[in-house]
Amino acid sequence: MQGGVPILLAAPRWQLLQMLPYYAEQRPDARGYAANPAGSEYVDPGVGGFLSERNLLSHPSAVDARWRPLTAENMGRFQVPTLRNVDKRPYPSFVKAYGHNGYFKNLKSIVHFYNTRDVLRRCGPNDPGEGTTCWPAPESTDNMNTKFMGRLGLSDEEENALVSFMQTLTDGFMQR
Repeated sequence: MQGGVPILLAAPRWQLLQMLPYYAEQRPDARGYAANPAGSEYVDPGVGGFLSERNLLSHPSAVDARWRPLTAENMGRFQVPTLRNVDKRPYPSFVKAYGHNGYFKNLKSIVHFYNTRDVLRRCGPNDPGEGTTCWPAPESTDNMNTKFMGRLGLSDEEENALVSFMQTLTDGFMQR
């Protein structure tokens, strides 16, 4: 388990993962929130969409005009949350979802993606190699980080060590 720590510290190119909660497309969650009203065709513009006021979250509050010039450079960017409790589940068989759109169903798959995104070929429709020998084309290449992600050069063993390390960040604390 400790093997992941040196990998994480020795690889300055490693960026924190985007691990936002997943909401089923076209189906509201328990609070009535549907994160993806346009279904699988929806492309989330991230912070740039909010700044451009195209996002419902921008209304009724107006975006501060001083921030509007930053719209273009923030298209497709998302805030990255902490890795604390990254593998916490309400029960052991609960399937977690990672990434801004919930595409990745386990830590190993998102670590493998950030390691090989720019190395493996692009998948065709319904490609059986998706996630192992190819990746789907990105929703957007605006602000896609190609300098520090996508070609990390980690071995399968190093990917597994990194996942093991991240799993140690789950502390078991349950807020009541």
